[in-house]
Amino acid sequence: VGDPHARFDEDALRMMRAIRFHAELNFEIEKNTFSAIEKYVKNMKHIALERIKEELTRIILSENPAEGVDMLHQTGLLDYVIPELEKGVGVRQNRHHIYTIYKHSLLSLKHCPSKKLEVRLAALLHDIAKPQTKRGEGPEATFYNHDHVGARVAKKILERLRFSNEIISQASRLIDNHMFYYNPDEVTESSVRRLIQKVGLQNMKDLIDVRVADRLGSGVPKAKPYKLRHLEYIIEKVSMEAVSV
Repeated sequence: VGDPHARFDEDALRMMRAIRFHAELNFEIEKNTFSAIEKYVKNMKHIALERIKEELTRIILSENPAEGVDMLHQTGLLDYVIPELEKGVGVRQNRHHIYTIYKHSLLSLKHCPSKKLEVRLAALLHDIAKPQTKRGEGPEATFYNHDHVGARVAKKILERLRFSNEIISQASRLIDNHMFYYNPDEVTESSVRRLIQKVGLQNMKDLIDVRVADRLGSGVPKAKPYKLRHLEYIIEKVSMEAVSV
């Protein structure tokens, strides 16, 4: 790029594009280029959100989306894209999680089995409200309603970044329902019907993909335990019948 200071001064979005190339093409970012990004990061505030959204979309849909988002964090660019993610940096969770909120969000995106933009966004943002819903410290900390609050926070983030209404409603719906219960002894056909009515039969696979991403992002070795496979069986069974009047 010649002199990175001159290039980034001409158009600050090129800093984000450098990271997108890193995520899409597995490029290493040259040392002087990387330090120039850190120097000119404040210029991002002059860039239209629509242009930022285009680069973010390509990072999220790349082969290395989690690395791309983490590189945004390392350079300081994340503050101008999704500053809400920064709130989870270094914030420990509880006995169910070995990773911090930020690390868990990245790993959930990394392990998301879907290539759909809305599902990957939901995987990245599903715990976005955990920092503000956290009560207590240590193994017994709680995050009550982080799914419902998170859906509202994610909706605001995606609206701010000028995503389409369809992507916004899909991603926020998946986040809102990602804590669905699936214990085989207690899950009944009628409770599965209620879940299908709420989420939509056509969105059930996407919802399970977010749950799989959440599980793998927690360091659990098995993507689909027996309980989740049992839920899929019940969904298949009740979807053959009328779910509602």
